[in-house]
Amino acid sequence: MTENKDTIPQSAHTGYASLLSGFQSIQLGTVSTSGTPEASYAPAVLTESRDFYVHVSELSAHTANLRDTQKASVLLIEDEETCEQIFARKRVTYACTTAEVERDSAEWKDAMERFSEKFGGIMNHLKGMQDFHLIRLSPKSGRLVVGFGQAYDISGEQMEALSHVRGFNGKGHRNEPATAHAK
Repeated sequence: MTENKDTIPQSAHTGYASLLSGFQSIQLGTVSTSGTPEASYAPAVLTESRDFYVHVSELSAHTANLRDTQKASVLLIEDEETCEQIFARKRVTYACTTAEVERDSAEWKDAMERFSEKFGGIMNHLKGMQDFHLIRLSPKSGRLVVGFGQAYDISGEQMEALSHVRGFNGKGHRNEPATAHAK
C-alpha cells in the first residue's frame, strides 16, 4: 500500500531529490551468467522517467553482466565526507532491468547528448569508441534511506511513490524493545 504523499515527511522527498540531482556516477551490483557477483561503478545520466543510462566498455566485467543477465542493482549514496552519521548515510537503491540501446538510434543520440551536457568534451571521444555500449537501467522497485527509522520503499511508474518501511512487526529493528517506538 502506498501512503499519501502528504503523510511522508518533506525531508524524505527533499533527500530523495537531492540524491538524484547530485550524482556523477552510480554504484552497480551485477552478476555474471555463472553467478559471479561484481561490484563496480559507472558515470551515468538520468531521464525524467527515472531511467539511468551508462556508457560502458566491453573491457569491464559489468558490461557483459548487464548485457547478458539484463538485471542490476543501482546505488546512489551520500558522500562519507559530508554525511552526518556513517551508519545512516542517505542512499537510494534500485532493482533494475537492463537493455542495450542500439547505436545511432534516436534513444542513443538523446542519451549521448545528455552525457555530453553532463560530462563535456570527453564524450566526443568515448561515443566513437566501438567497444563502448549504451545500457539503459530501468528501476522496477527501490528503497530510500534518509536516516535511522527513515526508510521508504519506492514504487510507481516514475519511481515517485514513497511508503514508509515499518520494520519488524511494524515496531522497528528486531533487537529494539517495542517501547522504543511508542510515543
